[in-house]
Amino acid sequence: MTQMPETPGRVALYLDFENLVASQYDAVHGRSSWTNDRVVHAAADDPVVGPKVRAARLDLDAIVDYAASLGVVAISRAYANWAGPVYGSYAKDLTSRAVDLTQLFPLSGTKNGADIRLATDVVDDLGRFSDLSHVVIAAGDSDYVAVAQKARRFGRLVVGVGVAGSIGRYWEAACDEFKRYDALPGVERPSPPARVDEADDHPDVSNDRVKPVPYSKLFRKAMNLVLRKRSDDKVPMSELKQVLLRMSPGFDESTLGFETFSAYVRAQPGVATDAKNQQVWFTD
Repeated sequence: MTQMPETPGRVALYLDFENLVASQYDAVHGRSSWTNDRVVHAAADDPVVGPKVRAARLDLDAIVDYAASLGVVAISRAYANWAGPVYGSYAKDLTSRAVDLTQLFPLSGTKNGADIRLATDVVDDLGRFSDLSHVVIAAGDSDYVAVAQKARRFGRLVVGVGVAGSIGRYWEAACDEFKRYDALPGVERPSPPARVDEADDHPDVSNDRVKPVPYSKLFRKAMNLVLRKRSDDKVPMSELKQVLLRMSPGFDESTLGFETFSAYVRAQPGVATDAKNQQVWFTD
């Protein structure tokens, strides 16, 4: 009997666009640069701010393509004051990808109410479209924790996308899956500056071993949780990564400088792996 192809999910994509653009600007040019440079009030041809805005331009295709990889994008909306020169410069690119532009007007000097409007739209869409399988929210702060919890109660998978440096830890934890913008396929990341370290003096030492390894505490906690359920002292790599992602949906070894998950694991102190990198165990 011929097996019928699996029906793809249906995805709703929501972009807190002002948040994303400002966060990316700060990620490229330094914390608070967006505010200090008064980018919102700058003209499109400003000789100082203009080049900096272009250097920090978002790759919209990477975000939309990622949403499309999860299923058919049935709803896609971006929220911003499109009269602003910086946001308006993205309008053509967004409409070419069938993203609806939702106009927001400033409620004060800094807030435009995007979080409220986006959240109400998500809840409304969840009630109207029962076939939605994924809710993708591209934003950085924790204003969307409540809407993520609501979507999960509706039985939808919540996926967050955010720019490194502006991601609220509660927002990341509220998602079923979380992706950092600079780790999305297609996004060009600047090469890290070359640095001199112990590997220069000891060429036989693996590069994985001399790098400081982030998430080490989380790694050991995940290892211990998996070991509690096993009768031996070896943890399958695949199961370990699943547990890590459930504990921290934003975990991504590529953003930590490792090409593979096994390379990240081998960099941890006090562990060993088998020859095929399928299992890992503590040595201390």
